[in-house]
Amino acid sequence: MFSIGVSLGMTNSRRTLVAALAGAVVLALVIGLVVIGPGDFFLPERATAVNDAAELPNGATVLKTGTFAGLAGHHVTGTVSLVQDEDELLLRFENYEQTQGPDVFVFVTPSETPDSKSEITAGRKVRIDGGADGGESTLEGTFSQRLPADVEPDDVRAVGIWCERFATPFGMATLQNAP
Repeated sequence: MFSIGVSLGMTNSRRTLVAALAGAVVLALVIGLVVIGPGDFFLPERATAVNDAAELPNGATVLKTGTFAGLAGHHVTGTVSLVQDEDELLLRFENYEQTQGPDVFVFVTPSETPDSKSEITAGRKVRIDGGADGGESTLEGTFSQRLPADVEPDDVRAVGIWCERFATPFGMATLQNAP
């Protein structure tokens, strides 16, 4: 280090400053990893496999259906249906699977092809599994999720899968009226 500093014309005080700054950066990274945890920096969320294959409740009506497609190099498959059950709307995911990642959420949107932040945020975030894990999309398989009471069927034209941390679309399903 001394020979490099001398050949670059660095003074002792400048070398000390560079070493102190490098040490501060390393210390900040170590503290960040300890406080936040390495999983939040580097590892994707872990999926929970579920199989709620029960039939829809009596009187429930499938209003719209769609098939997921991955976007931006991400894997999203399965189908989703918008279902009216008494006075509530729900999304029914079947054989659903997605690339896992940090801060990936499900949105119902008025856009038929929600692949941009403005199209996603024009819709409503759906907190999966009652808000466990902050409501992130970590369930895979077949399951149902109730929608907020103020969501109207005519306002739901698609379901988007969106990573908020990196502002990236993971996938989407355009919904068509059920036969």
